[in-house]
Amino acid sequence: PTNTIASPSFDTGDGFCGSVYRTKTGTILSRTGIKAIKEGCRPGFYSNAMLEWDLKSRQATVIDVFRWNGGSGGGGALHTNFLENPTPTPRHTYDGQAYVEDEDTLYIMLGANWRIGGTGATEEAKKQLGVDNQSTWKYSFADRKWTRIEGNVNALFGCSPYESHLRYWPEGKKLIFLNDGGDKYAEFDLKEQKWAKIELKSKCPMSLYNARSTWDSKRNLWVFRLGPKVCTFDPKTREFKALPDAYDMPADKDDPKRGWKGIAYISKHDAYLLTGPTGNDTFVFNVEKAAWSNVKGGDMVLPNGYPQYDARTDLVGLVFQLQTAVFKYVPEEKK
Repeated sequence: PTNTIASPSFDTGDGFCGSVYRTKTGTILSRTGIKAIKEGCRPGFYSNAMLEWDLKSRQATVIDVFRWNGGSGGGGALHTNFLENPTPTPRHTYDGQAYVEDEDTLYIMLGANWRIGGTGATEEAKKQLGVDNQSTWKYSFADRKWTRIEGNVNALFGCSPYESHLRYWPEGKKLIFLNDGGDKYAEFDLKEQKWAKIELKSKCPMSLYNARSTWDSKRNLWVFRLGPKVCTFDPKTREFKALPDAYDMPADKDDPKRGWKGIAYISKHDAYLLTGPTGNDTFVFNVEKAAWSNVKGGDMVLPNGYPQYDARTDLVGLVFQLQTAVFKYVPEEKK
């Protein structure tokens, strides 16, 4: 990366950053932590680094590290050359990242980052943290550089920075935002670089707190999943629609399938794929038939990670920190 730090090692404590599919290159963008103790770079359980995983070569590389010292343990300080090349703060991004193919850019906003301003933080860092929380950030892959855009949804309405959702709507040429409750919605005009509050036409049928999402490119629908619950959101009509549950909600409150997150849209087969604790807990929704089926994908234990579908390889890539897995879905009628 352009902001390389000395003697780095991975710090893999963050489990709250979703992944993003970079359509221009057919790669999956995910987040992790990079630490360098001598330089004060200690993200803790926050993420400060972006990885890019190529499903063809099966190689992953670090392409960016935030120019901040400190992290979840406090100690915030601006890293070398921050003022010449500012970056966002280390954070949990949740589902709050969006890739725009036309620009080959990545946007992020909100997330959990407040702890970096705790014990040991410099006054300069505390001030920048306040600026960060009123900003939208854009990363250009061509320039390998972050740009801060003044303003975000905080200027429109009060909402939690946790577990929010951000997505690019290609037909509307806008970023779209939903909060963790699914009751506050905004759109970002890419040309004007401004946010606007938009009223919803229906109520979200499920909790979006801890949920993750995918994009149905055939129907231009935003699709959310948490456990067996799945719903869609149409940005044209601003309406939600509940889909049938993928499976029965486990009665055992400790059953991890109650809160599993992974979902991906497989465009080649027009299907939504849900991951689970093992490969055998994979579920697929045939959108045309509106029917779920359980796919026995093997006994392999999987992390509660974030899958993306790559049409070039016809593979679903699942990533969680430095753990990865791939899956190829073949419909029954084609086996």
